[in-house]
Amino acid sequence: MKPHKILSKGFTLIELAVALTIVALVIGGLAVPMSKRIAEQQYVDTQANIDKAMDAIVGYAILNRRLPCPDVNTAATPAPDNRDGFEDIAGVVGAITGCSIGVAGTPATAVNYHSDPDGVSWGDLPWQTLGLAAPNNVDAWNNRLRYVVFTPLVTQVAPSVTCSNLPTAPTIGIGFQNMGCNTAIANTTIASGGQIDIRCGNPTTTTASTAALGCLSTPAAAPYQVTQNAVVVVYSMGANGFGATSMVNLSSLSSNAFTAARIAKVPDEAANAPELDSGATQALASAARRQYVARSRTDDSSASGAFDDVVSFMSAATLAAKLSAAGVWP
Repeated sequence: MKPHKILSKGFTLIELAVALTIVALVIGGLAVPMSKRIAEQQYVDTQANIDKAMDAIVGYAILNRRLPCPDVNTAATPAPDNRDGFEDIAGVVGAITGCSIGVAGTPATAVNYHSDPDGVSWGDLPWQTLGLAAPNNVDAWNNRLRYVVFTPLVTQVAPSVTCSNLPTAPTIGIGFQNMGCNTAIANTTIASGGQIDIRCGNPTTTTASTAALGCLSTPAAAPYQVTQNAVVVVYSMGANGFGATSMVNLSSLSSNAFTAARIAKVPDEAANAPELDSGATQALASAARRQYVARSRTDDSSASGAFDDVVSFMSAATLAAKLSAAGVWP
C-alpha cells in the first residue's frame, strides 16, 4: 500500500491582503459610530453632574434659607488665581450683602467676575460648599461647571432696590422674600424686568433660521425668550471649551478665551460668557449680564452657528415648589 499524502494549503498573499482589507473596513466602519457614542456619553455624563449640582443647590437652600454665591477669584492681582470651590460672599455670614465681585482680569488672561446686588452673580460652581466631590464637580472634559444666581436670593440684608413687576412696588426683603420680586433689567429688548433671562438664541445675532430650534421671535419686546424668571443657572461650556477653565489648570483660560473670531463663530456660546461685558477689548456678549442661551446642540453647518454648551436652569416657581414641599417657604 502506498502512503497517502496529506496536503495543507495556506493563504496566498493575495487572499491575506483581501482579508486584511475587509477587517480594516469593518474596524473603520465601527470607529466612527464608536466615537459618536463616546461623544454623546460625555454630554450625558455632563448633564448628570449638572443635575446633581442642581439637587445640591436645593439642599443647600433648604438648610441655609438662601442660595449660595459663586466661587470666584478673590486674590489680589497679580497673585495666582485662588478659586477653591467655596462660595465667595460679600459682607459676613449673618449679614451677607451679596456675592464677591472678585478680581477684574484682562479678557485674554482671566475671567472678569461680577456681582450685581439687584441683578445676578456669576462664576464657577461652589462645589466644595455644596459637598460635591470629583468626578461630580466637573463636566466630562474636566472643566469647571459655571454657576449663575439671582443675587437677592443670596442676601441676608435687604438691598436698596424695589420690585419692578408689581403695581405697588414693595422694598425687596431678605433672601427668599424676593422669590417673585423681579428687578429692572437695563436692556431695551426686555419690557418689564426679571430675574435671569433664558433664551433659545442671542437676540443680537439670532435669525429666523432658529425657528427650527423651537425659537419664537415674539413677543417683540423679548425675542427668543424662554423665561425671564430663572433664579439659578448651572452649565458647561461644552466640548470645545471656549470660555471654560480646567479643574486642574486655572491658567488654561488664556487658551480657551473668546476671541473676536470665536464670538462671531459661536455667538450663542458667547452669550453664556457674561465676563465679556467687562472686557474693554472684547465684543459685548450679553447686554445685561443676565441673559443666557439654552438650546439644542448644533455644529458649524447650522445657520444658527455652532453651539455645544450644556445649560440647565431653575425657575423661581420650581424653586418655590421645592422649598414649599420641604416646609421652609414661604
